[in-house]
Amino acid sequence: MTTNDAHDREYAGAVAGMQDTYGTPQHEHAVGDFVSGLTAGRRWSGVIEWFSDDGKSMVVNVDHSWVTVPVADITH
Repeated sequence: MTTNDAHDREYAGAVAGMQDTYGTPQHEHAVGDFVSGLTAGRRWSGVIEWFSDDGKSMVVNVDHSWVTVPVADITH
């Protein structure tokens, strides 16, 4: 951000400090969200049950079966 406004600079500093303290969000979805995607050439859709500890994969309830898929494979 390039600005001379003191308020904008203060805001940017606060955001950077929060990211240093708490980390950046791993994903934009939450448990309970309905998502769909494409993994290994197969389409799937269902409700997110939980995320892996590293935030790179998640378990989705697809037709009453739990399926582990990469978060990066979400298309909707």
